[in-house]
Amino acid sequence: MADKWLSEIVVVNESSDEALAGDVSIFRHAGDACAHLEYWWVQDKEGFAITAAGHRIELGVGSQREVIIAGMEEVPTGSDMVRSWLHSIANGVLEERTRRAEKGKLRLSPSEAHGDLPTSPEGLIAYIFMK
Repeated sequence: MADKWLSEIVVVNESSDEALAGDVSIFRHAGDACAHLEYWWVQDKEGFAITAAGHRIELGVGSQREVIIAGMEEVPTGSDMVRSWLHSIANGVLEERTRRAEKGKLRLSPSEAHGDLPTSPEGLIAYIFMK
């Protein structure tokens, strides 16, 4: 059941190198990601998309210049890649929370104070979106 849920979440990485996290965005499902992305972004190959379960998504452009899912494939490094992309966002969240904690604006959890972040896609997503 968890893998099905993770297969619906789409992580988009605006980067010229799939292995390096650039500007990373998370979407609840492919429809949200496609609605958000511009057709030129896909045509110009500005980045990559992968599910939180690690399946690479091939994006395309439809006849009305809308972004569509053109295909999906399993990749051996997909799970590691998506964790790397999510870790990059989570690390930014931790850095910002640490700055705010140093100013007395919030309190870090014991794990945050030690610089520990979740390791699973589920944990990273939860950490990123936690208030």
